[in-house]
Amino acid sequence: MTQTTPSPWSSALLDGVRALEGGILPPLVEEPIPSGAGIPANLPGAWVGLVGERRSLQLGLVAEFVTLELLTANMIGKYEGLTDLEITDAIAEVVNVISGVAKRLVIDADPSLRSGLPMFLFGRLRMPTGTVSETFRLVTELGELHLVSVIDGDENA
Repeated sequence: MTQTTPSPWSSALLDGVRALEGGILPPLVEEPIPSGAGIPANLPGAWVGLVGERRSLQLGLVAEFVTLELLTANMIGKYEGLTDLEITDAIAEVVNVISGVAKRLVIDADPSLRSGLPMFLFGRLRMPTGTVSETFRLVTELGELHLVSVIDGDENA
């Protein structure tokens, strides 16, 4: 199921993105746009899980690989000869930081919330029945990113 009104979790994730703008993330050239199309298919990106007693959340940042390469180059100041490992590690770190900022903003809603380790995936993430996904298109000067959250449990708690 795709949600159209941002949940408190997605609002916190978007606040995490805004906290990184002009630093490790380039400035957004327009406001984040909710996408009712669900999780973008076959885009690579990094994911991190947050798990608590009342819910679990997977946060992903996905984009065309060339956009992730540009984002990495911008972050580390290396514009030639980037390795796949450098790119996947950098994007995983971005997702980890976004989730950390969001977790601090919502920890009162679920003090049991714990962060997992980030991972990078090439391909499509399939959602189990009973989960809710939210996707936001983030347009930056370096390209288009998609911030995705997949929530299992009470997403409004």
